[in-house]
Amino acid sequence: MIAIDVMGGDNAPIVVLQGAVAAARRGIAVQLHGSAEMITSWLAAHEATWCELPITIVPSQEIIGMDEEPVFAVRKKPGASLVKAVESVARGTCSATLSAGNSGAMMAASALIMGRHAGVERPAIAGYLPSKKGMVLALDLGANTECRPHHLVQFAHLGTAHIREAQGIENPRVGLLSNGHEDTKGSALGKEAFVLLKQEPGINFIGNVEPYHIIEHHIDVVVCDGFSGNILLKTMEAITDLIKEWHPSIIPDLDARLTYKQLGGALLLGVKGTAIICHGNADAHTMEQAIIFAWGISQSSRAQYTKLSDAV
Repeated sequence: MIAIDVMGGDNAPIVVLQGAVAAARRGIAVQLHGSAEMITSWLAAHEATWCELPITIVPSQEIIGMDEEPVFAVRKKPGASLVKAVESVARGTCSATLSAGNSGAMMAASALIMGRHAGVERPAIAGYLPSKKGMVLALDLGANTECRPHHLVQFAHLGTAHIREAQGIENPRVGLLSNGHEDTKGSALGKEAFVLLKQEPGINFIGNVEPYHIIEHHIDVVVCDGFSGNILLKTMEAITDLIKEWHPSIIPDLDARLTYKQLGGALLLGVKGTAIICHGNADAHTMEQAIIFAWGISQSSRAQYTKLSDAV
């Protein structure tokens, strides 16, 4: 069962409910956290047979706003829909949770309630970026805007472990996002992280990389601080929108190639549970895809996830 923060996101709750119902029609059990009266009323008006679908409702009256300070909000609002959704995974009631709401609060709640894996100081948002030959995992995409060099080393380990498990690549290539591929390029943070990564056992570090190397799929994992990663992600999204504006005829094909649209969200790696962070302005289709993604990851089965994805 997937726990869903119905109240989180720019377009919540409507698009979240639409996505949840669509996923439930596929046979994925969903647990909806939010105003029970609102959820029940909407379902009755838009899905007459919803009681026959694998849908359960968990009442929650509080909402964490997009502009609230994450840790303070999680502690001040223990009854918030986002917090309750995360708790359901920590208790074992659900196998994964997702939210399009305050990403910082999602990270804070997951770290505080689920707990972090041993050796992980900072959980990281990890998402797939498109390339000419497949997908490249990028982290951190926004959870940690201020990092120290050893945090990037931890991200490299998290990314390596995930790619090894999710894609079956035994020795994934890891690159450090920089403003040039030369060893001497990068910020003070990047230069220190470069030295550490080069010496780190268990990491197949190939050196500094630019966005070009991501597009060409010269790497399997790219690591960076959350500030740079978030700009990288949003720049790729903005360029995509620009291309669609210039060439509207290619929209269907382009959307089909964008991994972040097809997966619907990004993983929060480093916590003891499956948590998916969705884009704040996600639409109904993206939310449905995120639920499918969460289900596939929580089942730890590439075959099952691929089967569901192919049916989209």
